[in-house]
Amino acid sequence: MASPRPQTNQRKKDTKEPYSANTRDKAQAAKDYIERKYSKLKKNEKTRNEDWDDLKKTMEDLNLSSNEQEMIKKKIIHREAELMRKRRQKITVHDFDPIKIIGKGAFGEVRVVRYKSTGEIFAMKKLNKTEMLYKNQVQHVKAERNVLATVENPWIVELKFSFQDDRNLYLVMEYLGGGDLMTLLIRKNILTEVEAKFYIAECILAIESIHKMNYIHRDIKPDNILIDNTGHIKISDFGLSKMAEISPINEVLDKLEEDARHKQKIEQRAEFRRNRKLAYSTVGTPDYIAPEIFSRTGYNETVDWWSIGVILYEMLVGYPPFYAEKPADICHKILSWQKYFVIPRDARLSPQATDLIRRLVCESPIRLGGGGSSEIKAHPFFNGVDWRNLRKSTAPYIPQLASDIDTSNFDQFEETEPFYPLPTKKKSRKDPNFVGYTFKRDDELQRNGIVLAMEELEEVKSILGKNEKYIPN
Repeated sequence: MASPRPQTNQRKKDTKEPYSANTRDKAQAAKDYIERKYSKLKKNEKTRNEDWDDLKKTMEDLNLSSNEQEMIKKKIIHREAELMRKRRQKITVHDFDPIKIIGKGAFGEVRVVRYKSTGEIFAMKKLNKTEMLYKNQVQHVKAERNVLATVENPWIVELKFSFQDDRNLYLVMEYLGGGDLMTLLIRKNILTEVEAKFYIAECILAIESIHKMNYIHRDIKPDNILIDNTGHIKISDFGLSKMAEISPINEVLDKLEEDARHKQKIEQRAEFRRNRKLAYSTVGTPDYIAPEIFSRTGYNETVDWWSIGVILYEMLVGYPPFYAEKPADICHKILSWQKYFVIPRDARLSPQATDLIRRLVCESPIRLGGGGSSEIKAHPFFNGVDWRNLRKSTAPYIPQLASDIDTSNFDQFEETEPFYPLPTKKKSRKDPNFVGYTFKRDDELQRNGIVLAMEELEEVKSILGKNEKYIPN
């Protein structure tokens, strides 16, 4: 009898992976969401038990009777039940009134809206899901939502809500009526060094705060530097931001190509201003991107400081250092920046401004800011800047706004599709590509009812005398 063929662990070469990459990504996204939620619930449960213990001790210190303690507990439970009811209310696009479109991009639009329940004015960014999936932009929009929802930061545009429907994702943010820095540059052409110092100093503080969150913005440019109603700046558009990750050039170029196809054509003006406006309003430009991002050699947070150097150059010279008609030519110039980078003598920059630009637009290992933002702050160009109180100071330019819905500092756009989605009989299903996308700023800021009650009682303790007794409402 022939001996049986020995068993082997070798698999057939044509054996296929049972799940697609898309399915694995969705499963991982769901897993991450559940883990975050479970971790948060466990942490909240532990904190809640500790809060109850602290509250009990505080009530005992006030010599409250068992009936009085029970009254306070019932009040807390009622307060938290009301909060939970509000949290369960689903927010949709129908909770807003449309006012005006102020921006259009590759995957959607930005529109000024009014929140019906409060009358507040916001800026709503609408993004088409199908387009984002087709162009592999899912991680970009998730990154933007995560950065904006992370913390309260005076240098970042504040996210109020994020939600979705079958077709679109929505980011509802504070509306800043002053427009963006590019609009200001188009209007003023060239800034004085005093004006440039103010805006660049604020940009440094803004980027410093982003880096402290362990993010690299990667797309710092005048279009993404917004001006609020008091003239101070805030950073927007975190679609290319990364948590200390390295991205291939294709991610950047794909975004630029899409921006170029979708941005509105602008009426031609005088030759100099026409070139600038066409370059930045019609074409998604890589003018401000550091060479390391294009070269695939790896990079760190100093790519954002390169961008600041390019913006300072443009403010004082009147055009960016690597300007060209086509984005591909700009990329070539940036990669060969030593050959093309020149500060023109007729710009008559001060020695301090010239030195700062040269120490930012340079090789990454010697770039100012590699050892932290304090290196840049200490540069002589910023002599006299009160870094601690800069945001409280008076800005060089304060927007003159006729009302809270004034959009005069933004370009005008045509309406191309209805604001409200068309009704459908199909039952809405949760999209596995965007699990956990919903966010409500007010819910996140709501204080624990136990903590609030305890703070009230502690205040009472500080007011009452030893023999006085607290009687709860």
